[in-house]
Amino acid sequence: MKRITCSGCSLLCDDLIIKSDGLFVTEVIGACLKGKERFDQVSAQNRITHPMIRKEGELKEVKWEEALNKATEIIKNSSNPLLYGFSNVTCEAQEAGMKLAQKIGGFIDSNASICQGKFLNKAKKLGINLTTITEIINKGDLIILWGANPAETIPRLLNKVLFSRGKFRMTGREIKTLIIIDPIKTASFNVMGVRDLPLIVEPNKDIDLIRILKEECCSVDSIPSEGVAGIDKDDLKRMLLHLTGAENGVIILGQGVIQPHPDYDLVEELLELLQMINERQEKGRISLLLMGGHFNMTGFDHVALSAYGSSGSLEFKKNQKVKTEETLVSKIENDNFDSSIIVGTDPISHLPHSLSSKIAKKPLILIDNHSTASSHIAEVVLPTAISGIESGGLAYRLDQIPIELSKILNPPNNLPSDEELLNQLYELLNQGRSE
Repeated sequence: MKRITCSGCSLLCDDLIIKSDGLFVTEVIGACLKGKERFDQVSAQNRITHPMIRKEGELKEVKWEEALNKATEIIKNSSNPLLYGFSNVTCEAQEAGMKLAQKIGGFIDSNASICQGKFLNKAKKLGINLTTITEIINKGDLIILWGANPAETIPRLLNKVLFSRGKFRMTGREIKTLIIIDPIKTASFNVMGVRDLPLIVEPNKDIDLIRILKEECCSVDSIPSEGVAGIDKDDLKRMLLHLTGAENGVIILGQGVIQPHPDYDLVEELLELLQMINERQEKGRISLLLMGGHFNMTGFDHVALSAYGSSGSLEFKKNQKVKTEETLVSKIENDNFDSSIIVGTDPISHLPHSLSSKIAKKPLILIDNHSTASSHIAEVVLPTAISGIESGGLAYRLDQIPIELSKILNPPNNLPSDEELLNQLYELLNQGRSE
């Protein structure tokens, strides 16, 4: 029996117990469904264990030398490559990807750019008050889920922050108030108690709720009698009393809050509201916790900031980082790329068809450990070990805390880690030929 850290999602639970015979994990104790699914990937039917290249319209298994030669050929013939993904790999692999992007004059971005990265980009100008899971457990008395459904997306998050007893509080769930703001009744509503506050907001009306709170300067006496966004006056008053009276509150933000809109910037207005609330806080503060699904979505920004002095997407020309206003979306929309290197993600399934169809028209190199819609249209598929099981490294938890992952098993066919493969591509390109 061995205690390990789970790479099933960005919570990176470090309290799982596994039993292994050295070849397989025979038992997993303490994992949620996502954690168990992560371990199931080791022997899943869609696991990729051999490199493949497209021949006569079909993917064929080939030797590593041929696959790497084909990949380097595509890269050499590309003048404007796009590198994307990197949220399901370690920080070491992310750094290797950035080094490769610099070598080939590419644009590199992670899944975070269309997720929690939107908040971090706005925070560069507006500021952001973040917190950690440990602080919520030990000090928290108010938890707000805004556009977030952790009961299904990060199953053990509520178990940790809502039901755990803190070091500085003699009680746990009894003194914690849960507020959920969502247009639909999600599975997370099932954990609510009598003192909690469910707020069913009308679809696309979050902005109305935020603006009325800002316009009324967070004053309970100024709430409109008719309420706002489908939430009545009494519930709004209760919400404001909790916001301004909590000692240590946290707003957990999910995907439902960051969807773009042509007429306003919900992210910016929410950050401004948070600043106003904290200025009026009577006892403590309200912080944010950004929910990201992939296990190392947070790490990409840390690595980019450490290695290149700026977070988010990076663009390189002539081996130098250049300033850019481009985003992943704008790059694809404007056809401002001629090939793509996709690492640990599936843009063909996850991105809108208007974007994924453009990616599919250009040569695509996929680095991943299981087959997806992206692997079916790739020119080259390079399989790798599963991070956190078959290879180790550093990852950042969703609350920005670094966590070390360990290698538990040997990968099938001695598959390289993502870091090793990306470094191998770099060396081959640096030599100008494949050995």
